[in-house]
Amino acid sequence: MKPVLTNFIYGVVAMIALFASATLVQAQQSNIQINSSDSIVPWSNLDFNNDPQRFQFAIVTDRTGGHRPGVFMDAVNKLNLLQPEFVVSVGDLIEGYTTDLNELNRQWDEFDGFVDQLQMPFFYVPGNHDITNQVMEDLWKERLGATHYSFVYQNVLMLCLNSEDQRRGAGKGTISDAQYDWIKTTLEKHPDVRWTMVFMHQPLWDQKAETLRWADVEKLLANRKHTVYVGHRHSYVQYERNDSKYYILATTGGGTNARGSQFGEFDHVVWITMTDEGPIMANLQLEGIWNADLVTENTKQYINKVGRKTVVEIMPNFEEGDQFERTSMQLKLTNDEDVPMEVVFEPAFNFDVMAALDTPAITVAPNSVRFVNLDLQARRPMPIERVRPVNVEATVRFAFSDSTALGIPQAFNIQPLQKRTFQKTTTAFELDGDLKDWGELAYKKTWADDAADVSLQYDIRYDDEFVYVAAHVMDEEINTDEGSSYFSQDGIAVIMSVDPLSKSIVSRGRSWFKNEVSMYLPPTATGELKKFGHSKGTPKDVQRVCKVVEGGYIMEMALPISYIQEKQGENWQHIRMNILITDYDDQMASKTLNWLFPNWRSKENVIGSGVFSKE
Repeated sequence: MKPVLTNFIYGVVAMIALFASATLVQAQQSNIQINSSDSIVPWSNLDFNNDPQRFQFAIVTDRTGGHRPGVFMDAVNKLNLLQPEFVVSVGDLIEGYTTDLNELNRQWDEFDGFVDQLQMPFFYVPGNHDITNQVMEDLWKERLGATHYSFVYQNVLMLCLNSEDQRRGAGKGTISDAQYDWIKTTLEKHPDVRWTMVFMHQPLWDQKAETLRWADVEKLLANRKHTVYVGHRHSYVQYERNDSKYYILATTGGGTNARGSQFGEFDHVVWITMTDEGPIMANLQLEGIWNADLVTENTKQYINKVGRKTVVEIMPNFEEGDQFERTSMQLKLTNDEDVPMEVVFEPAFNFDVMAALDTPAITVAPNSVRFVNLDLQARRPMPIERVRPVNVEATVRFAFSDSTALGIPQAFNIQPLQKRTFQKTTTAFELDGDLKDWGELAYKKTWADDAADVSLQYDIRYDDEFVYVAAHVMDEEINTDEGSSYFSQDGIAVIMSVDPLSKSIVSRGRSWFKNEVSMYLPPTATGELKKFGHSKGTPKDVQRVCKVVEGGYIMEMALPISYIQEKQGENWQHIRMNILITDYDDQMASKTLNWLFPNWRSKENVIGSGVFSKE
C-alpha cells in the first residue's frame, strides 16, 4: 500500500473514532448510550432536560362548596398517572359547616380515603369549609395537627397558610398576629431559598372584609421571588401583583357553572415544574391541558361586565286555561354600552313545543333597545302543567376595542305558565302551626321522583298588613338534629321575590338569595329569626313558625305588606315564590331536595315560574 493512501485511511479512522468517542461521551453525560459514527443523526441534540434541581409537584383546589361526587377521585386517579413528587391542596376538602362530630369525622374519613389512594405525599391546607367553628378547628388539630406550617424542598420554601384563623367564614379570611409572627420568623430563617411558594384558601388580596395582617405579609414577601396559589372562588384568574404571579384556582370537584376554560370554570389539577427561574405552570383540566394565562384579569373583567348584564328581558304570558296550544311573547334587548351589541338566539329542540324567533340574530345599536318576538306552539294539544320548558341560549357579544369580543352565553328556560292567584282574606290568621283558620289550602304538589316520599299542600293570602303563607308537609319520617346546620336535617325553605314583576320573573337568587326573602325552617322552628337560616334580603319583622303534627309538619309565615310596597309601590300586584322541602330518610342515610318550582339558582330555572297575582 502506498504511504500517502495509508496515512489517509489512518486519518479517516482516527476521525471516526474521535467522533464516535465524542458522541458516546456526550451521551454518557446524559445517562444514555448511543453508539453512532454518523455525522448526520436523527435527533436535535443530547442536552437532556434532566437538571437535578428541577422537580414537579401538583396542586388540587376546591373539592367542596357544592361538591360533585366522583370528580375528586377522578383527579386522584389521574395524579397517580402523572406521578408528581407530591401534591399540595388549597383547602375546602370537606363540606363541613356543622358542629356534629360524628358527621365531621365521617366527612374527614371519606376524604382521607381518597388521599390514601395517592401514591405520593399530600399536604393539607384548611379552607372555610374545613374550619368554620371551634369544633371544626379542634378536630383539624386532633386529626392533622398544625393549621399552618412550612417545609423546604430542593431549596424551595413552601408556606402553607391558614386564611381561616379567625373562623369568620367565606369572604372574611384573615392572617392573625400570631400567624404573621410565625410567617415573619419562618421567612427570616430561610433568606436564601431560590423561591417561596405560598398556599392558602381565600384570596386575601381581593376581598372586601378586613384581612388583618395580610398586607404586612405581602410586604415580607416583596423582596423575594414568590408565587401565591389560592382557591375559594371556584373560577380561575391569574393576577400580576407584588411583582409576582398570584393565582385563584378553579375547582377539583367543587360547585361550578362549568361554562368552560375561557370563563375560568373547569375541574383541574395544577402541574408545577420548579426551576431556578421560577415555577413553570400548566393547568391540567381533567379533560385536557390548559396554560397559565387562559383567563387574565382583563378577560375576567369582560366576563363579569357582560355576564352580569340583563341583556334579554322576557315577559311570559300567564295562561288562564288548563290546556296549551300556542302563545307568543316579546323579548326586550337592551344595549346600555357605547358600542354595538350582537345577540344570537338558538332555541334547543323540545319534544313538546316548537320555538321560533322572528329575528334569530340581531345587532342592537349603542344605547338603544330592540324587540324580538318568540312564538311557542305545542306539537300537540296538552295540559299546560305537562309542557316541558324550552331552553333558549342567547350568545352576547360587545364590540369593545380592548377585548376579544368573547361570546357570553345567557341561557334561559321558557315555559307556558298557568296563571296562579291569591285572595284577600278577612280572617285574622294566628301563626300557631294550626291551619283550622285557613280552611282548605288552594294548591297541592306531589313529586314524581321515586326517591321523593313527601307531598305538599300550600296557600297564599293577604290582608291590609301581611302576606301569609301556609304549608302542610306530609312526611312520615321526620329527621331533625338541633346541633346540625339548617340544611343537614328535614325542613322547609320559603323564597319570595317581591321586586317589580319585570325584575322578579328573571331573578336567579344571586349570592344565595341576597335580594330575596329566603328562610329555612326545621320542623320545630320557633323564636327569633337570627336562630334560623335566612338571607340578607329577609326583613327582621317576618313572623313564622314550624310545628310537627301527625304525619308531617306545618309552616306558617307572615311578610309585612310594607316591605312589598317598598319594592313595588302602594298598588303592588305580584309576588314570586318558591318552596324547598329537604327530606332525610333511612336514619339520615338518604336525602332529597324537593322544589315546588325549579330552583331559581339552577340551570333548570324557568323564567317567571312561581308568580302569584292578587285577585
